[in-house]
Amino acid sequence: MRLPLLRSDRIGAPFVHGFTTRAGGVSAPPYDTLNLGGKWGDEPAHVTENRRRLAEAVGGAPVVARQVHGTVIRRVRAGEDPAEVARHEADGLCTDVPGLVVGVFVADCVPVLLADPRTGACAAVHAGWRGTVAGILPEAVRKLGSEFGARPSDLRVALGPAIGPCCFEVGLEVAEAVVSAIPEARARGIVLPSPRGRADKVHVDLHAANRVLLERAGVDPAAVDQVVACTHHERERFFSFRRDGAATGQQMGVIALDGAPALEGARPRL
Repeated sequence: MRLPLLRSDRIGAPFVHGFTTRAGGVSAPPYDTLNLGGKWGDEPAHVTENRRRLAEAVGGAPVVARQVHGTVIRRVRAGEDPAEVARHEADGLCTDVPGLVVGVFVADCVPVLLADPRTGACAAVHAGWRGTVAGILPEAVRKLGSEFGARPSDLRVALGPAIGPCCFEVGLEVAEAVVSAIPEARARGIVLPSPRGRADKVHVDLHAANRVLLERAGVDPAAVDQVVACTHHERERFFSFRRDGAATGQQMGVIALDGAPALEGARPRL
């Protein structure tokens, strides 16, 4: 079965990439069906099979790290042991090794894929609200430059499925953190009043916040794509921690230089 991976027209050859949905796997409810995360109670054998299917689709098992809502972007080099990488805390992985797939887990946070067609470098980044306001995407842009010589203006970026501003209700302390990082957040519609009129709550648009931060880091706004979807709203299509708590699964965003023929052909678009 070909996995229904979401792909972006901004990221083309020589990269293979995709964002998973909850379709195409073997897990039973409430993890049905393509749960790729192993920390919330799914049968390990099911997770293993789901990851095998993803590896088959993208040409290799994604290398992942231990995500902690920080800003560390770790480079993965040829020959590194994936199990060793997985023990490191990092919310982004980057590489320029052909065929080496890097990935991040999400269940409401924004999975972000960056690619540089000039150098062949790429990165997968996990951007929740904490990582967003701490500047993980500008750090990813900086890391791609320092490690591989990537220029911000050459980068192509895809923002994957995440909780939308319709559902991402937060307290005022989160709004203050967002405004501290992006002073124009209210004017640009990143921090929005509560649609229910609550004085103690606001809504935040994580996609819009990360677009602004990418632009500040020198990325061409026209080179940034995003999934028009809300993980919280679309129960049949996406996992959501905020909606379902720990009784849910995790999607992934993955990218590699060069790629798997399995991704050619029918390709759902963002």
